[in-house]
Parts: sequence; C-alpha cells; structure tokens
Amino acid sequence: MKKSLSIVGAGAWGSALAIALSDKFGEIFLIANNKKFISKLGNKHPALTETFASNIKLSTDLSLIKNTKAILIAAPSYSFSEILFSIKPHLNSNHLIAWATKGFDPNNKCLLHETFQKILPDYHPCAISGPTFAVEIAKKKPSAIVVASKDHDTQEFWADAIQTELLRAYKNNDIVGVEVGGSVKNVLAIAAGIANGLGFGANTQAALITRGLAEMTRLGITLGAEKTTFQGLSGMGDLVLTCSDDLSRNRRFGKELANNATVNEALTIVGATVEGLNALKIVISIANKLKIEMPICNQVLAVTEGKIKPAVAVKELLLRKPIQE
Repeated sequence: MKKSLSIVGAGAWGSALAIALSDKFGEIFLIANNKKFISKLGNKHPALTETFASNIKLSTDLSLIKNTKAILIAAPSYSFSEILFSIKPHLNSNHLIAWATKGFDPNNKCLLHETFQKILPDYHPCAISGPTFAVEIAKKKPSAIVVASKDHDTQEFWADAIQTELLRAYKNNDIVGVEVGGSVKNVLAIAAGIANGLGFGANTQAALITRGLAEMTRLGITLGAEKTTFQGLSGMGDLVLTCSDDLSRNRRFGKELANNATVNEALTIVGATVEGLNALKIVISIANKLKIEMPICNQVLAVTEGKIKPAVAVKELLLRKPIQE
C-alpha cells in the first residue's frame, strides 16, 4: 500500500477514482475548490451510489498536497491551467503529477501536456486515459486504463499506483496520441448521439465510429502521435465506449441536439461538463491549420453553431463524394 494520494477535483471522475483507489493508499485527499460543494457532497458524490471510504478526506486545502508524493488532477479541461498554477507553490522536487482530464486546454488552445510543460517545466507530464465511465470505476467493475508518459520512472510509478485487482493499467510512451484520442472521441460521441437521437441504427453508429477513428488518427499522426495508439484503449477503445452508451455525457448532449434542444438547453439537461463541446472549436482550428479533413467534426461544429439542422448534417456526410477508404 502506498502512503497517500492527493486528487485535485472532486467531481464524479475524481470521486470515482478516490473510491477505486481507496484500498491502494493509506490516505486520499480529495480536494475541491468550493466549501459549499464539499459540504454538499457529504459521504458520496450525487452521481455515484458508492460512499467514500473512511480514508478519503474531503478538503478545499491545496496545501495538503505537501503531505503526498502523488498528485492526480481530475478536473475539467477548462480549469486545468488554473489548477497547475494553484498547486505550483505547494510542490517540491519529490512530487509526481498526473492527470485524468481529457480534452484540449481551451485557454491555451493546445494539448494538456503542452500546458503542463509550460507551467511546470521541472516535472514530467503524465496523462491517464482510456475507456472508463466514472460510475463503473466507482463500482469497481473490471476496466482497463492507459498511463502515458515519456519518462520511464513517472510512467512506472503511476501504472503501479493506478492498477488494482479490477483496474488494469497499460503503459504508453505516446502522450500525444493518448491525449488526442481522449479528446477527439468526445466530439465524435456528440455525432453518435445526434445520429441516435434522430432514430438511426447500428449501421450508422458503426460508420460514425469507423470514420471517426480515421479522423482522429489523421489529426494525431500529424501532431506527432503513433498510429498504433489509436488502435488501442485510448483510441478505438474509448471511442467505442463513449459513442455507444448513454453514460456518456457527450452522447447524451448529441441526443438532445437531435431533439431540437439548443446548446444551452442540452447542457442544462445533461447537467455536467461536456468535454466534446469544449474541445470542438480547438480541434477544428488545429485541423484547418494543418489542412486535415475532419468532416464529422466539422458537421458537429455546424450543428452546435446553429448553422445546420442535425438531420441535414447527416445527409451532408452521406452525400460527400466517394473516396478510397
């Protein structure tokens, strides 16, 4: 058993990880930035049925990270850079930092590890990603996850820290590919939700997943990722999961759009962060700059901007000129 762990971000994902890892660490500090939110949580997160173990300590005190070697960030992408600046004064040379956040940094319009390297250049970036729903992680249902870092010691530490009897950790050196997969799949899940909301079937879903994977891979390779990464857990695995099940916020968001909800109405109904929407404009901006075709993502953007109706977006995709697969 490792000594202690600090998880910065007490949302459903951070809470689920705390529950899943409660047998692995002697003490876990689950840190939020809002005292009212902490008191509202009580002994469990409202999105989860499992209660917090006695060794999970809820707090708003970031200085607690001084007592732990391991710091895991599990907050939405829009707060990622702010959190890095917040924890920086409390860090020492022994700290090992990772994040289970998926998405691009909307403030700096780049991948999260690029923001990390700018703000904390003395530490090795490490991204934890893969096909995992918070609800199932908290219930300790068998799952697999990816730990990506170019630094061997950091990678080894977090792979060992995350792995439990029911959570299998795989190591990967391709942090770019893992982050691209974890971000773009959310955009594609919105498209899958739109298709499902319009009443389309399994054929449509299979086409969206397969062609979406091609878009994701094209972008990733151009940014320096390895093609094989997108055939693994953080690519195809996460894409299939997020596109296929209504536990996905992004898929549910897409379904609401298909039912003629506005973006704000759909966000209210989902009631939680929709990372695909946060990443959408950044993905398209990068793709356009690099001259990469991402037709599915482009149609999702057009729908969210109110430029096109969901049903028309699907027809636009189907009427594209035939090409070699």
